[in-house]
Amino acid sequence: MTKWLLLVVCLGIACQDVTSAAVNHQRKSSKNLAHSMKVIYEWKHIDYDFGSVERRDAAIKSGEFDHTKNYPFDVDRWRDKTFVTVERFDGVPSSLNVVTNKKGKGGPLLHPYPDWSWANYKDCSGIVSAFKIAVDKFDRLWVLDSGLVNNNQPMCSPKLVTFDLTTSKLLKQVEIPHNIAVNATTGMGELVSLAVQAIDPTNTMVYIADERGEALIIYQNSDDSFHRLTSNTFDYDPRYTKLTVAGESFTVKNGICGIALSPVTNNLYYSPLASHSLYYVNTEQFRNPQYEESNVQYEGSQDILNTQSFAKAVSKNGVVFLGLVSNSAVGCVNEHQVLQKENFDVVAQNEETLQMIVSMKIMQDLPQSGRINDPGNEYMLALSNKMQKIINNDFNFNDVNFRILGANVKELMRNTHCANFNNKNNQKNNNQKNNNQNNNNQKNNNQKNNNQKNNNQKNNNQNTNN
Repeated sequence: MTKWLLLVVCLGIACQDVTSAAVNHQRKSSKNLAHSMKVIYEWKHIDYDFGSVERRDAAIKSGEFDHTKNYPFDVDRWRDKTFVTVERFDGVPSSLNVVTNKKGKGGPLLHPYPDWSWANYKDCSGIVSAFKIAVDKFDRLWVLDSGLVNNNQPMCSPKLVTFDLTTSKLLKQVEIPHNIAVNATTGMGELVSLAVQAIDPTNTMVYIADERGEALIIYQNSDDSFHRLTSNTFDYDPRYTKLTVAGESFTVKNGICGIALSPVTNNLYYSPLASHSLYYVNTEQFRNPQYEESNVQYEGSQDILNTQSFAKAVSKNGVVFLGLVSNSAVGCVNEHQVLQKENFDVVAQNEETLQMIVSMKIMQDLPQSGRINDPGNEYMLALSNKMQKIINNDFNFNDVNFRILGANVKELMRNTHCANFNNKNNQKNNNQKNNNQNNNNQKNNNQKNNNQKNNNQKNNNQNTNN
C-alpha cells in the first residue's frame, strides 16, 4: 500500500509519516508534528521533597511512599507555581502538589500544596485524591477531590476545595452529596473532570464529569447547590471500549470524561472516554435557576473522531483541542466552523512523548519561561502519563514515563483548518447547519432519556463550609 493510500485511512491507524495528518483526510503539512510540543518536565518516576532523607526513608519503610504507585493526572499553572495532581493509591504521600526546583533520581521533586498537613487524608480533613484541578481568573485554585483510594475504594465523601492562590489559604470546602455524586440506579460514580466558569467571585459555576455514573454535575458557588444531569450523550459506546496506546491495549467502560469550556461561546465540550464522539452543551441555559432538565439541549455527533479522546481545552479564539488516544496526538477543530470530520486537523503527534494525554490547559505563560509572556499569546500545557501502563501495571521505571509539555497555540494551529477564524459571524448559522446534519434525533432522544432518568434529580442541598 502506498504512502498516499495510508494517508487517507482513518486516524486510528498510526502513520509513519507524522509530518502529515488530519483526523479524517490527512494531508501534507510543513510542520514537524513530532516536535510541535516541547518537553518542559519529565519523570521516570514521581518523588517528593520530604524535607530530609530520614523522613523519606521512614515513608518508604511504612508504605506511605512507593514510587511505583505514583501516577500524575493533571497539571495547571499560576504565576511561578506548576501544579501536578497524583491519583491516590496506597503509597502516594500527597495528591495535590507543586513542582519544585529540586531534582531526584526520577525527575523534579514534588511538594504538597499548600503544605504537608493537607496530605493527611485518613480523617478526611485533608485532600484524599485530587484527580483534577482548575485555576480561575480570580486567582483561585479549584480542586476536585474524588474521595477515592486505589481508584475505587471510598475513603471520604467527594468534595470541592477552593484555595486563595495569593495566600495559599483555604477559601471553601463543600462536600458533594451522595445522591449527586453517584448514579441512583447503578450505585456507581467517579468524579474525574471539572471546568470552572467564573462570572464573578460569587457567581461561579463548576461543571463536573461523573465518568462511571455517566452524568454531568453542576455546582453553583453562590448557594452551594448541586444539580445532576444525565443524557445518552454521556454514556460509553460499547463499540469503543478497547483503547490502544503505542501498541498496548486495555479495556474501559467509562462515560463522560474530559470536559472543556469555551471562553467564546460558553459551550462545554465533552465526550465519553469509550467513544469516538464529540458533544457540547451551551451553559447559558444553566444560569437560569429555573431551567428544566428535560429541555436541556445537547449537540454534537457520534463517530466524528477516529479514536477515543481524553483531555480537552479551548483557546480564546474558539479552537477546541483534543488528546487523541490511539494516535498519541493532539487534534483540533474550530468551533466557528461546522462540526464535521473535514474540519478536524492534527497539530502534534509523537508516539513517544504524547502517549495518553490526560490533561490540557490553555494559559498566558509556560513554566521555565522566566517571565510572563506576551499577553497576546496563548500557550498550551499538557500532561501525558502512559495510562495504558498504569492499567496493565507494566511500567519500566528506567524509562521516562510522565511528561509535561508546552507549545504556543498560534504555532500549533499554523497551516491547519483550525487557524481559520473567518466564520465567527456565522456561528449561529453554522451551529444550525451542524445540528441539522448530525442531530436530527438528538433532542428527542435526550428528552426521552431525561424523562426516564431525571424526574427527581435536581438537588439544591445547602452544604456547610468547613
